[in-house]
Amino acid sequence: MASFLHSVASVTIILLLTATGYLCGAKGWMKAESKAFISKFLLTLAVPCMCVYGLRSNLDREALAGSIRMLAVPFACNAINFALSWLLAKLLRLPRRQTGVFMVMCSLSNAMFIGYAMCTELFGEACVPYVILYYIANTCFTQTFAMWLIRRSAESGGGSWRDSLRFLTSPTVLGLLTGFAVVLLDVRPPSFVMTYLRYMNNVVSPLALLLTGYIIYEIGLDKLRPDRDLTVMMIFRFLLSPALFVVFCALFGIEGLARSTFLVEAAMPVVTQTVVAASQYGADERFAAKGAALTTVASFLVIPVLMLFLG
Repeated sequence: MASFLHSVASVTIILLLTATGYLCGAKGWMKAESKAFISKFLLTLAVPCMCVYGLRSNLDREALAGSIRMLAVPFACNAINFALSWLLAKLLRLPRRQTGVFMVMCSLSNAMFIGYAMCTELFGEACVPYVILYYIANTCFTQTFAMWLIRRSAESGGGSWRDSLRFLTSPTVLGLLTGFAVVLLDVRPPSFVMTYLRYMNNVVSPLALLLTGYIIYEIGLDKLRPDRDLTVMMIFRFLLSPALFVVFCALFGIEGLARSTFLVEAAMPVVTQTVVAASQYGADERFAAKGAALTTVASFLVIPVLMLFLG
């Protein structure tokens, strides 16, 4: 019961920050330009700094060596998620413009903008390395296979794999690689550098949640009415995906904080980039927007229940 009450308090804090972003949009204080700036600032500067700080502060060389086994869990689960969601899309007979969007919404979660904030609020800074490990697998699938699927859903058809693989040179991936190098080589940055990284790390959650709130405002609360296909997607996102992680964590011997972090991340809302990509490539943007809004709101109810299961 104590963990349930703590999760309710944590979710309430995150909900309030998200609602603040919604209010900023409704009042006209935050606009499309603000959204573009916050998103670029987070992904280009703050998140790479968070990766370096989180890895250096919470991992040593021995722990990092043991994390290879942990990485196999989100990679395997995400791959199976895509296979199962493809079968579901066929059974539901989804139109082409929705198929790839549906598969991505089922398979990948909002590991950073909401997942990071949720996990650190629930478990503290000690969970950051496991959030980053989950994020590595999630972003690899998001920037490659997911973007290709959404392009294929568009009326213009598929896109180039070369474009998808550009994520390898993105600031986030470079931040991850730098963090791993710092830990593996046992580099200890000067205290002023670590202080700067800590400050940048601390702005990720509040800014990401403000951005999430604004995106919900932009999408519109009037879209929060699930149809058959979105109901199936939400069952997949909040039940089947975490259940798959339970199985694979048991198979790979992942326990404790790492297991709890993976399960919470697996039950996060639809990854935000689904909406952006659907709009950009000509897939069903409205379908993606409704899925993102519905799962974001629903996650605030799902997480306390999940914490009861985690005990």
